[in-house]
Amino acid sequence: MKRALALTFAAIAALAMGLKAQELSFDRAMSELPSPVAAPAVPAPAAVPQDAPAAVEREWLVLVFVNGVNDLGILGFAKDDINEMEAAGSTDRVAVVVEFGILGIDNNTDRNLQFQRGSKTIYVTRDADANTITSPVIYNSNTADMGSEAHLLRFIKRGLRQYPARKVAVVLWNHGAGRLGIASDDVTGNEMSIDRLGFALNQAAKTLGRKLDVFAMDACLMQMASVAYEFRNAADVIVASEEVISGPGYPYTPILNRLAANPGMGAEELGRVIVDSFGASYPDDATLSALRTSALPAFRQALDGWVSAVRSDPRAFAVATDLALLRTVSRFHYEDSKDLIDYVDKVAARLPEGSAAKAAGEALKAQVRGVLLARNVARPARYSRYSAANGLAIYIPALTYDSANYESLTFAGDSLWDDFLLDMMSERLK
Repeated sequence: MKRALALTFAAIAALAMGLKAQELSFDRAMSELPSPVAAPAVPAPAAVPQDAPAAVEREWLVLVFVNGVNDLGILGFAKDDINEMEAAGSTDRVAVVVEFGILGIDNNTDRNLQFQRGSKTIYVTRDADANTITSPVIYNSNTADMGSEAHLLRFIKRGLRQYPARKVAVVLWNHGAGRLGIASDDVTGNEMSIDRLGFALNQAAKTLGRKLDVFAMDACLMQMASVAYEFRNAADVIVASEEVISGPGYPYTPILNRLAANPGMGAEELGRVIVDSFGASYPDDATLSALRTSALPAFRQALDGWVSAVRSDPRAFAVATDLALLRTVSRFHYEDSKDLIDYVDKVAARLPEGSAAKAAGEALKAQVRGVLLARNVARPARYSRYSAANGLAIYIPALTYDSANYESLTFAGDSLWDDFLLDMMSERLK
């Protein structure tokens, strides 16, 4: 999810009447939305004219899928972010293409919902109008389901055909719920499950003939081990957040300006640009990180090594499965999404020197910090709320193991983590 402001009573009533009485993805319990801090200005290169030939190969193609068919659209965040992209625009070396569907409110009445028919695809051109989307529409769909991974895949394939580029970034914009899914469409009632999204992104990579360079999720709670692992064959770099992302989301203008100023940058550098720009805009509560998918197999092996060491040591296993300890581990909006390194540290603190489990934990931490993560957002030392957010969350249920969801993910089959969780649940039943 993204953190959203409260809607007016009239808007909520209209939603309840107009969206088939389904449960909406509102963030009722979230705290007041923080204001982003302006990032340092980066000079923007000249924008490409609207009639620039699309077939000329560029350095970068940035494809942004903006699902605003929910409260994020009603509150104006989708429109605002597209306008941020237009403040930078496309160039002769960077093409920015956006697919969007937005649910809005009639400004004349402040109560009637406006349903954008289907979705629109625009080639983003630079303008100085911060309130109106002026970029030319290059494709319309009257049957769009913004909660469909198939629709996302069609958008990516069209972009790859129309705007060939040496490097490709895909951004998925919406609410996120970690292992539970992403991109809720409150009209159709659909959202993308992680396994189906992984399949769609693998198909996109197959169409491209290689991995996407960057896959970024401008959505909450998505930087989890099991989520990233599902996309390991689809993208080189994954950018996502352990915790909730504020409604305004990524600061698109400085990100795109920095990319346009240096289009020769590679996937890891763009990942770092996104993380650093986000951290500059939200200095007090950012938990964004960028990870290398090529390091995920070695990470899985290091995690399996830690699990094996813990399971073979009764004392270490008792500590690792202690519910009181688990409740002290840094967690995020969902209680079962916990910071992996903080968990390993808290287990190690209760083990004696020379413990095999303690040594395996150090090896795992080195793998995450030194190899897997290309960048973890920097936070000021004075701020302690997310001081234990180390860039990667993992599923650790408190009382109930959600096997139906978790075991649909490839990570459960390839790693020992699901076995460890089942052992943990069994221990609690004794």
